[in-house]
Amino acid sequence: MRLIDLEYGFWFFWALILGALVAGAFRGSWQVENGKKNISWYGLRERSDTVVWVDPILFPVAAAIYFGLGFYACIKMEIPLNYISIAVIDVFLFITIYFTLLFILLPLLRQYYTARTCATLWLIPVFLLYRPYMSLPPKIILYFPGELLKLLICIWLTGFGIIFVGQVISHIRFAWNLKRHSLPVEDEWVLSKWESMKEERNISHPIGLKYCSVITTPLTVGMWQEKMTTYLPEKKFGAEEVELIFSHELWHIQRKDTHTKFFLSFCNALGWIHPLVWFAIKKAEDDLELSCDEAVLRGAGSERRKKYAQLLLTIAGDSRGFSTCLSASAKTLRYRLKATVPGKSKRLGLFLLFLVTFLGCMSAGSFALATDRGTIAEMSGHDLSKTEDVQLWDADREKRIMIEDTGDLAEYLDGLQVEKVLTDFDAAAYGSDGQELSGNVAESEISFSIYDDYLVIYDPDKGREQYHLCTPTDWEHIWIQAQDGE
Repeated sequence: MRLIDLEYGFWFFWALILGALVAGAFRGSWQVENGKKNISWYGLRERSDTVVWVDPILFPVAAAIYFGLGFYACIKMEIPLNYISIAVIDVFLFITIYFTLLFILLPLLRQYYTARTCATLWLIPVFLLYRPYMSLPPKIILYFPGELLKLLICIWLTGFGIIFVGQVISHIRFAWNLKRHSLPVEDEWVLSKWESMKEERNISHPIGLKYCSVITTPLTVGMWQEKMTTYLPEKKFGAEEVELIFSHELWHIQRKDTHTKFFLSFCNALGWIHPLVWFAIKKAEDDLELSCDEAVLRGAGSERRKKYAQLLLTIAGDSRGFSTCLSASAKTLRYRLKATVPGKSKRLGLFLLFLVTFLGCMSAGSFALATDRGTIAEMSGHDLSKTEDVQLWDADREKRIMIEDTGDLAEYLDGLQVEKVLTDFDAAAYGSDGQELSGNVAESEISFSIYDDYLVIYDPDKGREQYHLCTPTDWEHIWIQAQDGE
């Protein structure tokens, strides 16, 4: 069995395990939220929150650490930046393509699956942090001229920095403005209700509760537990309204939706250059609110649903920064009001989560970028028309032909078009199990090997150089020429 087949088999098995873990974690979280016994295995520990397996903030934090250390290592050890560029491009392509597809399919998904399921689908990139890193051959290679790619990367990095830093600054200013214009809630019955509902949810850490004069809708701010605060607009609420407001915000807190908002903002900045990503992020934020609406109204009667719909109408507003709010703006309010009306039961979507995670794991790393194209001589600077010690191996590595007359072969090699691909895939490590054409450049220490889609040149001065063949190797032609030359 070929080495590449073994590695694909391992990747397939790992994708199955990862998909099962995500589906199992979601089911465990759902059971906890529906009042069943806390199941510790879904999060690998006893926990009061109902985050599905992995805290979403891990994604931007891990990305920052990985890329920061990678960039430092490239500079310090004088390693080409290609290696860190490969990872950045891989993450960018996956995020933009996945979010675009999910945005397109979301109307259909919302019809058949719970809002909690739809909200969790946006978190698939977080779960894929646990996929194995393997340098397998890319399935799709996208060509960009080198200079154009450098310009696009510079534009993209500049936009990413401006947008993400701007989002962080905007959040800090918004949180500071809330703090300046707020006062602690002193109504005993409101505080008593707040503490009793926290206790029911098994939330033991302190959460501030304040009135704020600059907001029209309740919202929660805070990335850390000890800094978390729920703000209420300066308005008189009845006992049932207070209960509905607290229920909604506590669901956000239990699910760590402020962390999810931070993750989504990071993805927005990451894929800012793709217009549909902006719309997708907005839909993802809507799903966070819809999933909390769903939880608040679970098992509710018509009167309670009517009261909740009225509450949404009277306190409509927007959240800013990495905050969660009860009532959305007018653009999304219509859909949320429809969701308060009892309808057909929707699926939990365990198999859907399993399938999407599995396919995401299998497809990650499928793309690579080619930066330059040309003949072998143009791209590598080596003339393979003068070759010696040329040998041809069959796929089973049982038959070998030494090619003495290399005239026709030189003509074939001279016409090959190759491209420089940003990938760390080592064709020699996998291609040696199949057909191979190899030889040496005359009067030099340079050798080469050709596999189905790749050319590898070994230069003592430059090391290993690898190029992708624009058209697959014509093995039938080479074998005919080789057998004629025996």
